[in-house]
Amino acid sequence: MPHKKRHIAAVFDLKWPYKRHYGLFAGLQDYARQHADWAFDISNYPELQLVRGVRYDGIIGRISADCAAAARKASIPVVNVWIESPVAANLPGVQPDYHEAGRMAVEHLIGRGFRNFAYFGFAQTNSAARQYMGMQEVAREHGYRITCHLVSRYWDERRHEWLRFENIVQTAQAAWEGPVGVVCMTDELARAVATLCLRGGWAIPEMLAIFGTGNDSLICTVVDPTLSSVAMGYATCGFEAARLLDQLMHGAKPPPTVTYCPPRELVLRRSSDVFAVSDKKVADALRHMVEHSRGPLSVAEIARAAGIGRKTLERRFQLNIGRTVNDELIRIRIAKLKRLLVESEATVAELSDKSGFGNLVSMHTMFKRSTGMTPGEYRARHGPRPMRSDSGV
Repeated sequence: MPHKKRHIAAVFDLKWPYKRHYGLFAGLQDYARQHADWAFDISNYPELQLVRGVRYDGIIGRISADCAAAARKASIPVVNVWIESPVAANLPGVQPDYHEAGRMAVEHLIGRGFRNFAYFGFAQTNSAARQYMGMQEVAREHGYRITCHLVSRYWDERRHEWLRFENIVQTAQAAWEGPVGVVCMTDELARAVATLCLRGGWAIPEMLAIFGTGNDSLICTVVDPTLSSVAMGYATCGFEAARLLDQLMHGAKPPPTVTYCPPRELVLRRSSDVFAVSDKKVADALRHMVEHSRGPLSVAEIARAAGIGRKTLERRFQLNIGRTVNDELIRIRIAKLKRLLVESEATVAELSDKSGFGNLVSMHTMFKRSTGMTPGEYRARHGPRPMRSDSGV
């Protein structure tokens, strides 16, 4: 009996040249090439085709309420990748983990000495709520606070919305006490916020470090200062969503909750290349610690690199950072290990070594004391999943 090619409706709104749309679709194609024989019908309205008698074996992508209802009526498996879908809670789904993106950005900024933070996201969106929640979790662990500024999703599409957006950013600036670490929900939004802040007299990165989300290279690299960003690994999400659809089409039961794919990595550029402490010796020590944290480091060596005595450095660390030099070195290494656990599939032992922990037992003790979890538990909650692929689109 000849093999039957499966007919898949792919709903990705590709008319918009967003990296998240094309990355998700690239991951879907990648899975199909490696593991399935699928023919794609690229359409934003597969429910119309169903009414006309077209039969699909599965539907995947940005699923609307009408599409979900039509698929349910026709008993067609569906996988949603759109976090803002009005029916996302009722559908099997695979989505980028904005919560973890928020955590990663703030952990990096804290490591650079920032204590004041601001978030810019889109009002009434689940992605903004999750990203801000992740930022808050990390900030609260250290006793810091974050101001949240929500703008319209149409902030740059209409003149009156742009004027309102300008007012929100200017009002936020008036209340800030620098230096400030700023995280934005998209790279486009981050670039606009950076432009307005530069006009308002905020030096980037010296007084304001800024992160975007999505790592769209065109937006992040063509204007100075180049923009740091969280690479979300959209192609991984597309790949995992296709894998889930394949399982559903073979009779598997839908998972009880949405699967969140962790960010791929932090991409650091000039907009966050600073250590935000007024004491230059402490800043020099922090830079040396970050750059050499993988190897053995003593407080005496750190003090020598900063050109200052050990006791004086300890006193200045307590004054500027609120921690001892050794406690800050442990925090830097744990933050690096947490990021590697999310970004990499290497063993915990390998990543412990890359993070600068010479002893695996002491690493486990310090990691659990800091996070309340073992490295394995942290990876299970936040880290990569098997059989994944990311083409980097």
